[in-house]
This record gives sequence, C-alpha cells and structure tokens, in this order.
Amino acid sequence: MINIFTPYIEKNGAKSRCCCDIAVDGEKKNVWFEVDSEYEKYLCTERSDAYVIGFLSFAMRGGHDIICEAPVTDELLYNISTFLIPSLCKYGKNLHAIRIRCSIAPPLAEGDAVGTGCSCGVDSFYSIAFHMNSSFPRNDLTHLCINNVGAFNECYDDYGREKAMNERYTETRKVATKAGLPLIETNSNFWDEFYQNHLRTHTYSSCFAVYMLQKLWRVYYYASSGYDFSLFSLKDNDLYSSDHYELLSLQCFSTSMLRIYSDGGEKDRFEKTEGIVSLPLAQQHLHVCIRKPYNCGQCSKCRRTLLTLDALNALDDFSAVFDVEEYRKKLDANYLWLYSKHKEHDDMVEPIYEKLLKKQSFSSRSNHIKRMYVMQQGIKKLRGIAKLPRRIMNKLTSK
Repeated sequence: MINIFTPYIEKNGAKSRCCCDIAVDGEKKNVWFEVDSEYEKYLCTERSDAYVIGFLSFAMRGGHDIICEAPVTDELLYNISTFLIPSLCKYGKNLHAIRIRCSIAPPLAEGDAVGTGCSCGVDSFYSIAFHMNSSFPRNDLTHLCINNVGAFNECYDDYGREKAMNERYTETRKVATKAGLPLIETNSNFWDEFYQNHLRTHTYSSCFAVYMLQKLWRVYYYASSGYDFSLFSLKDNDLYSSDHYELLSLQCFSTSMLRIYSDGGEKDRFEKTEGIVSLPLAQQHLHVCIRKPYNCGQCSKCRRTLLTLDALNALDDFSAVFDVEEYRKKLDANYLWLYSKHKEHDDMVEPIYEKLLKKQSFSSRSNHIKRMYVMQQGIKKLRGIAKLPRRIMNKLTSK
C-alpha cells in the first residue's frame, strides 16, 4: 500500500519546497520538490496528481494500491484507470493492476505557460528550435526547464552526481539566456528516496515534475525519445524504455487544462540531429554524454552523435562541444563500432549507417572494417571458449 498524504509548502532560503509524506507499507518518507521562490505560487498542493503519476510505475511493479488524502483530478484519474493501467498490465507481465483510492476534483484553472525541458541533448534542442517563432505563436515556448528527478543518476558516479548536476545547470543557464527565455530550475529528492530504473520510468518522473507546477503550464513538450512513432509498442513494456509507449502515457497524463505532447516523435534521432546542425545554440552547447557533464566522445551516445555529424558533414560545426580531431584519429574504431551496431540491428544506427555508406571516408574503409569485425567476433568466441571447463576444452581442441 502507498499512502500519499496532503502536500504542503515549506520555505528553504530563497527556494520554496512542495513537501509530501509518502508511506509505503507503513514506512514513511518525505518527498520534496524545490523551485525558486518566485515560482512558489505555481506549486500544487491542491491535488495529488503529481505523486500519483510519479509513483504509478513503482506501484504497479510492487503491487501497491495507492491511497491519496488530497483529491486527484477527475480527468487524469479516468485516463489512468481506464486506459493506461489496463493496457500496460495486459502486455507487461511484471505489472499489477493496482487501484487508486481517492476523492476526485475538476481540473485546476489553466496556466498560461508553454514549456519544455532543456537537457541540451538532440531531442531537447530539436523541440526548442521547432517551438520558437513558429507558425503557431500560441504554442511557442515561454519557459525552459531543467529538472533533477532521476537523470543525474548512477551513470555519473565516477564523475560525481552533484558536481555533474551543478555543471549542467550552469551550462543550461547560458542556453536559456541566449534563447531569451526564463529558465525554471528544479530539484527533488524523489528519485533518491524511492529509487526507480530511470530508463524504464523517466516519462513518469518527468511528468511528476510537470505536474508539481501544473498551475503554471498550459502546454508542455516532452522531448525524450530517439525513436519515431512507428516504433510505438506496449509489448513487454515493463522491461524497456518508457518512451516506447509515450503516445499512450502522455495522452493519459494530459487533461483539458494541461496538454503534454510527445514532442518530436514524427522524426527519428538522425532526422532530429539533421534538423539542428545549423542551430548555433546546439553547435555551442549540445550535450549527449551519459558519463560526464561534457561530451567524452567514447560513450555510446557520444559515438552515435559524432557518427551522425560525420554522416551529415557537420563535424567541424560542433568542434566547440566535441573533440573532433580525436574522433578522426580513431575513425576505424568508430566505424567498427557503427558496423557492430548495424550487425546487431540497432534501429538507432541504421540511418547513420545508410548515410555513411554513400561517403567516401566510410565506403573506402568498408572492406577493412568488415575484416576487423570478423576478427573481433573471433576473439570474442575464443574468450568464451577459454572460460569453458577443461574437459570440454580438451574435446574441442582434440578434434
């Protein structure tokens, strides 16, 4: 059982916190969400909406019914109970069809703001570029956000989570200043107190942050997925990234007063990167690394982005955020990584591979790369054989 008690506001110097006691099977912890005090009036204590969303996956995985002291918005509860929970449970064998016990209330008055997260990744910059000075002024951005609700997790342990967070917040302030938009900086102990796998639950934790300020927003663009809408799937949804079914979840998390869009899903990651290569903000501040608060050039996301920029002839345009010369020095190794992912049928790299096949730098090396791949696979097999019991090794080597 998860008990969500009534939220309340606390001052914390120049910050304001919305706090809420959460009890799981009787063990109570306090969850807080912090903003600059100028945004205190938008913190939502009148509804349990944010907490229901934030704990929904946690509850379904643990088989916990949810009881709320403060009411839940009727439209939101209807969407979650009628469509989201049954659909996820039908195709997620490790999920439970939990009940949410609460009183209901109508949606709060509509906010005026239009926002999106500013992580400075490809998806983030694509949303920012698309929703500034567009053909639909009412849907143009009025605010940018950076939230700490799980993204600064164990992947930054070697560097230091808090250090990485502080450095990324500093960089994001520069982006917001250049974009001419106010930046809302938030912080929370939500993820620390109730650990959840970030990949599988980031949609829930991010919408938790959105709903904590639901009195501010009219529209929020959630730019998370590197896949396009063609890869929507509920199958085994409990095992994979939550972005695979955002077309459903974000529709269910929207109400008549707050619309949350799965933004950029009409394009894949390659197409989004192509859409921002001429954007000065991206050229100066793009950050995709999953290890450091700067681009290390070696992790999977850095490599994939560098290869994309290579395919688009845009490497030099991003020399401010990537060590382009180091990438070129290790071109064979980077192309081998790409070919390995291609052989694994990685959907993310296929557009990159197809584009690079048309480039001389790659096509001239293709036979060499394939031979390297065969050698690499042979070495892996030998290492596997070396781990076999001696009696099996003797049989294999005696033939």
